[in-house]
Amino acid sequence: MGLLQWIARAGRYVAVLVLFCSLPFAYAAESPREQALQEIISGKSGSTSERFGALTQLAELYRSQGFKRRALPLLEEAETLSRGLHETHQRRVRFLLGSLLYDMGAYAEAQDALESLMQETAGEDSLERVQILNELGMVFGLVANHRRAVELFDESVALAFGLGARTMQARINVNLMKSVLTMGNVERLSEASVRLESLLTEIPNDIEKAEILIAVANEYRRAFWYFNLNKQWMLNAHNHLQDAGRIARQNGDLRLLSYARGYLGRLYEDDKALDTALSLSREAAFHANSIQAYESAYLWEWQIGRIQKKLGNTTKSVESYEQAIATLEHVRQDLIDGSPYTFHQKIQPLFSELSDTLLTSARALPEGGAKQGRLAQVQEILEQAKSAELQDYFQNECVLPETSVELGQVESGTATVYPVILPDRLEILVSIDGKIHQFVSRIDVVEFNSLVNEFRDNLQIDYGDDDYLLIGQDLYQLVIEPFEELLVEQDVSTLLFVPEGVLRTVPISALHDGDQYLIEKYAIATTPGLKLTLPTPLELSESAVFAGGISESLRGFSGLPGVPIELQNLQSKYGASVLRDSAFSTDVVQEQMSSDAYSIVHIATHGHFDSNPQKSFLLTYDDKLTMNMLERSIGYRKYLGDPLELLVLSACETAAGDNRAALGLAGVALKAGARSAVATLWQISDAATVRLIDAFYENSAAGRSTKAVALQQAQVTLIDDDMFSHPSDWAPFLLIGNWL
Repeated sequence: MGLLQWIARAGRYVAVLVLFCSLPFAYAAESPREQALQEIISGKSGSTSERFGALTQLAELYRSQGFKRRALPLLEEAETLSRGLHETHQRRVRFLLGSLLYDMGAYAEAQDALESLMQETAGEDSLERVQILNELGMVFGLVANHRRAVELFDESVALAFGLGARTMQARINVNLMKSVLTMGNVERLSEASVRLESLLTEIPNDIEKAEILIAVANEYRRAFWYFNLNKQWMLNAHNHLQDAGRIARQNGDLRLLSYARGYLGRLYEDDKALDTALSLSREAAFHANSIQAYESAYLWEWQIGRIQKKLGNTTKSVESYEQAIATLEHVRQDLIDGSPYTFHQKIQPLFSELSDTLLTSARALPEGGAKQGRLAQVQEILEQAKSAELQDYFQNECVLPETSVELGQVESGTATVYPVILPDRLEILVSIDGKIHQFVSRIDVVEFNSLVNEFRDNLQIDYGDDDYLLIGQDLYQLVIEPFEELLVEQDVSTLLFVPEGVLRTVPISALHDGDQYLIEKYAIATTPGLKLTLPTPLELSESAVFAGGISESLRGFSGLPGVPIELQNLQSKYGASVLRDSAFSTDVVQEQMSSDAYSIVHIATHGHFDSNPQKSFLLTYDDKLTMNMLERSIGYRKYLGDPLELLVLSACETAAGDNRAALGLAGVALKAGARSAVATLWQISDAATVRLIDAFYENSAAGRSTKAVALQQAQVTLIDDDMFSHPSDWAPFLLIGNWL
């Protein structure tokens, strides 16, 4: 597949940008340079060669600013023009496209493109080859092949030295420092540092040098904390940031000045010189906001909030955190478009720190309106964070529903539970009949995550022991016991969990109080966010069902011999339209699922949810049905006001301990535009699947219960059967989204 075709198919999926100097630019008005390049591109002046140059220059400008989608059509046009130009032009645009693939997370494709160019330029002493080697080194660094990355950086820097390209040498040395630092090679790190310091005295004091100074200062700070080095490393970082600030000020570059002052403030924060850190952070935020550089302004407002918290100014700290979140909203989607995994790196810590601050202050308040207001504020922050996390995972701002439920809409007898995992504790917010209750379990986050992962490991396979019960009891004491008396007092029968992090990877239903599983006491549903849920009852007797699946062993996947019975039950009892095995082909399945004739879609085939949503799929007879295909075939119905009521995936799996993959499972109903989904965390025996699915539909068809209760009754049926009583057979089934 060609580069452009791959990019077209890749859509909006993009990857973490870790260039030596990954500073996003301001969202300012069109610059004179941009205007001049646009003038040439529009054909008002310039030859074909000049138009090619303008296209590639503007694409590079947009790429450096983080606007990948703006760069792509420019490079497509440049690629077309290059066919009538010299080979050097063709190689240039291929290099830029390979770099864009790297930025978009297509590392294998980027590697192929750049390695091809590396072979073509073998033996050349050219700046072009220097750039190719450097870019390829960054690709290998991102896929954790740091040894190969270092080899490429070494070759690249040696070639740059021979060409006298001092600034390029400095850039490559920063990249080299990143790799050897990650490898833990202090000797090579020191060598690169000495070489870089010498180069910095030789290159001119221009904007490019300022960017290099900021980048290397951040590496010095990282090295100091990573290796516990002497304070000279932090002093060097300080001096380089001061120099970068002077250069930026002399050149009138407020964007770079903002970064220089902001990162300098972070150094003073590290050194506990909080008043100075606060002053520098405010200066950085002022400069960034003055040019509407919101992508950096939110960082400094966040930093101000953190410093105010350390100074004991809780009210001002909360104000600054809230301002940072408000500023972030200007650019959050652009940050997501520029980097997958952005949420966990750049956004989640902001929401977590604010939640921590608010929860701590709420505990000190007496019962009453002020405390309820503070806890409601926490819930709103948590909902914002969960929405942002899903948009980041799916790389799609449109994945969120247009309408949503509020706490007041949750019916009596249902408790909404928000577990909040913090560094030193687990906070639990429980909402019942519009009132929010706060509970705390003290446990270190590392210990808690380890306990949850151990629980999953012991649940998924029946090892013939009771270890899973003991671990389940430990988790019950942490997650449920603190508020269990409240559930009894309020006559709660259904628990709606809004889990986060590692808690998404385990079935809450399998927690154990020493006598019973949680599911034996309460109906349980989960949702990626309460505001991402629209509860409406399901009338199975009035619902049309499409069901399909694969029973045969196919392309390395084992057979699912229970599928024929599973599908036959749906056909005979509920009149389902059924496709099986060879009839279950991608095109036909998409056509059937896109029909608004069905309100329930049931898929009985191998499914896999991955950390990378592009690798999540449902197996069809001839191919794989991706999440994007699922969205295109079913999801459009939500825009017509006729969303799918229920999506059932009876043979899915996510990797144990993979929080991000579990996020994909949690969001599958949203992606498919369905009100709710029933899906599995791991595959179970065919016999157990047939038994549980059949019971779930029978309970739903009875019309006397919600979907949550229908699933609860089905799971209890298996618990009471000695053949299927182990949680490995019933626990992985989750009800996601609408629980009614």
